[in-house]
Amino acid sequence: MLSVGRVFDLWLAQVADRLYRTAQDAGVQYHTVCGVPYTALPLATIICATHQLPMLIRRKEAKDYGTKRLVEGAIIPGDTCLIIEDVVTSGSSVLETAEVLRREGLQVTDAIVLVDREQGGREKLAESGITLHAICTLSQLMDVLQQLGKVDAETVENVRRFVAGSKVSAPVQAPRSALSYSTRAALPDTHPMAQQLLRLMEKKQSNLCVSADFTDCAELLRLAEELGPSICMLKTHVDILSNFTPDVSSRLRALADQHDFLIFEDRKFADIGNTVKHQYEGEDPPVPLHPLVSGGQGDPTFALFFRWRFQNIILG
Repeated sequence: MLSVGRVFDLWLAQVADRLYRTAQDAGVQYHTVCGVPYTALPLATIICATHQLPMLIRRKEAKDYGTKRLVEGAIIPGDTCLIIEDVVTSGSSVLETAEVLRREGLQVTDAIVLVDREQGGREKLAESGITLHAICTLSQLMDVLQQLGKVDAETVENVRRFVAGSKVSAPVQAPRSALSYSTRAALPDTHPMAQQLLRLMEKKQSNLCVSADFTDCAELLRLAEELGPSICMLKTHVDILSNFTPDVSSRLRALADQHDFLIFEDRKFADIGNTVKHQYEGEDPPVPLHPLVSGGQGDPTFALFFRWRFQNIILG
């Protein structure tokens, strides 16, 4: 008997094969393949591995290290890239991927999808010069399910009415990483603290955050003084400082206000081994402590930080 995982693997391979044959039957010409992140990545990977095709990987956000690119793989400007997707509703995910690929100099003319929900995606893609090839539509899928006795006629009719009455548009939005810091800060779903940080990054033209895992307060204050003008955030571990006092909190806060940076107190017990070791071995600081999160020119966010001697709890 096959395990559930094995059955899923076989099913995934079958879907990937059908997507590939759909492109072949349609006579689609292409040089590379890119799966829409992230659900279609396994499908694109199987297709490329099985048929020895070059694959491109589109990231939703560029990493701030390594190649720092939104598209990974061997990119040859002028080549045509075939987009793979599982389900298309408005077409926005395919359009966003196509936009990123086109900025790299690639051509995007076709997209292969498992299910077209028939809610306007095909038309929106056509407006952008992309032909959608679907293994099946939602209507066809419902017909098959009804024939197999999995759904009744009433359910099929309800789905048809829903699809007919819910056509959606697909505005193409630039990836957030492509927007300026000030523009991202102005978005309605950006958290107030994130807005403050983004505006600060725009103002100082810097995105530097320094991790200050010191055990001595004098070293921490010296670093804040020297690097303050160049950074946007200073990450601290107050619970590993051996000589922390409320005065240190006040002086650190004054430096943050002077040089306009935020202070982020890292309150977790899942850091690198040496830091966690210091956390477990530390002494309780005097309380109450002054706020350690500087708000720059905006309202400050207050937090009290306490050191727990976990060896007293765990070791007894």
